[in-house]
Amino acid sequence: MAHPIAVGDFLRWYTHDALVRWSAEDLAAQQRFVNEQMAGMHWLDWSSASAALQLWQAEHLAMSVAAPAECEALLLAGPIVEMVALEPLLRHASAFLKPHGRLVGIIPCLRDNSPESQLFSEIAASMLWPYLTAEELIEICRELGCEPNSALTHFNRIPQFNEMVLKDKLAFNGFAEVFRELERQGYNPMEVGWGELRLAASFLCEQF
Repeated sequence: MAHPIAVGDFLRWYTHDALVRWSAEDLAAQQRFVNEQMAGMHWLDWSSASAALQLWQAEHLAMSVAAPAECEALLLAGPIVEMVALEPLLRHASAFLKPHGRLVGIIPCLRDNSPESQLFSEIAASMLWPYLTAEELIEICRELGCEPNSALTHFNRIPQFNEMVLKDKLAFNGFAEVFRELERQGYNPMEVGWGELRLAASFLCEQF
């Protein structure tokens, strides 16, 4: 489980750090991707810090989440996709999305299981919360009744994250602590394959 103190600090600084972790071009590309997938649909936005806090509390503190009318699409992005694993998020999503609704995600993740990425994942899981590879996230979607559109779903590398963490530009210091531990163990943090999965999937809801 993510530590409440880490969660609080992460949420406090998320808006500030997002402008550092991603370039202006990255953020614009994310917005274009979301707009293209959501055009003309009644959709629910889970990308805000307030939505993240509500969902994190629902998952870890046994609190309920108010359910609006069923939506045609749901955006899974922002702090919640780092603080809470994909499987419980999809379980919560099943209460909101119509069958065969659209799931759109911008999910920070790792490119592959290289030694640097694997160690980053292990250290982050012990200090913060786990990070998976893009392939693992896609497999979880399929196992839980979501069908990713292979023409639209892809991993996008975000090297600015590694650079900004190493330059100590983030207000949230959790990632810097992970990188310092990587260096103590003899690994180069710049070799961590950091990026994001841009996900477009049909949410079948049959597994819930």
